Amino acid sequence: MLWYKAWLETRARFLASLATLTLFSGIFVHHAQALVRPEWKTDFYRLLFVNQQFLVIMWVLSVVLLGMGGIVREKAVGTSSLTLALPVSRAHLLGVRVGMGVLQASALGVVPWVAVFFLSSLAKRPILINQVFSYVLLLVGGGLVYFAMAVLVSSLVAGEYTAPALAFGVVLLGAIVFDSWLRQFNVWRLVTGDFSIDRSTYLLSAHLPWTGILASLSVAVLMLAVSIIVVQEREF
Repeated sequence: MLWYKAWLETRARFLASLATLTLFSGIFVHHAQALVRPEWKTDFYRLLFVNQQFLVIMWVLSVVLLGMGGIVREKAVGTSSLTLALPVSRAHLLGVRVGMGVLQASALGVVPWVAVFFLSSLAKRPILINQVFSYVLLLVGGGLVYFAMAVLVSSLVAGEYTAPALAFGVVLLGAIVFDSWLRQFNVWRLVTGDFSIDRSTYLLSAHLPWTGILASLSVAVLMLAVSIIVVQEREF
């Protein structure tokens, strides 16, 4: 029941995001690769790298929206009484919501690249499967910290518009600050593949930045743990 409830609350945002990301990636790569000559392999893989840049922007916006909601928002709009009356803990409620969000965020990373893979194969420009896997791993593995941040913000801040505005502000400010003074720790550059790309071939390195990915996932887990504590301690 809780999983179905979480699905009903997020399905419109998820399906709209999935359609947008998949259509954009498919159309962008299909159209752009028609302009690349078969012998220009470097430009073809540069095209995939550019696709990741655009995909990251839309993916981050989407997972931040998926992270919104929960008991705090329900309390703000006066619909939390039914949820709080359920015979489960607040931690369980948040855990189901996070689990659904992680599955949806993963799908938003996998499906667009699978579409690109098949479209490129049909166009006689097959992509190395390890490149697709690497792009997805960087996007989802490194990027879940954005989803976790959104969940934390929505656990701290009430308001249908205040929480998303604050979350988007944190994303933008974080990208600027880290890129200016702590570039080697910039998650945005991690998920776009900027730290992994070979500028001569535009292929992702076989040695992905596992330390950065694991660090990002660790921060995401920490944020989610704090979110659980906040929700459990909050008065409703």
